[in-house]
Amino acid sequence: MEIESKIVGRLKPSEFDADFYTSEPFEIPYFDNIKMKIGFVEAKHGPYLEQADKTLRAFLSLNAVNRIQDSERVYKYYHETLKHGYTKPLTVKTSSEIWNHVSPGEIIIDWNEHGEFYLCVSCGCDWEEEHGLQLVFKDGETLTRASGHDGHYTD
Repeated sequence: MEIESKIVGRLKPSEFDADFYTSEPFEIPYFDNIKMKIGFVEAKHGPYLEQADKTLRAFLSLNAVNRIQDSERVYKYYHETLKHGYTKPLTVKTSSEIWNHVSPGEIIIDWNEHGEFYLCVSCGCDWEEEHGLQLVFKDGETLTRASGHDGHYTD
């Protein structure tokens, strides 16, 4: 079955999940146009794909200026991990320098049982190798959560 996103074009099915489809790497303005694959959890379902495209379009309107504005939320997550005592402090003088320790990986667009959409960016980070960094954007518009990968999109 061929499925196409109006934003990123043709999607490829996953080998592991019949409903999960991914795009080719696509430039992401929020991360200075690095190319990332975008995962669609239920691409076969028309209503999902339509709203997922709307969510992705909103996220693609964000850029590096927005990322710098979001620094405090990511820095707060870093600071919380320091309290647990298993993370060594990084050389970070301002909250915006936290991005020097973040490596974006992939994007997944998901929805919950209430029809709310979340764009999740999975990242590696220097301060939390085991759980990494998950950035959650409600409807693709606003960073609403920065945390480890814990399966949740809200606090």
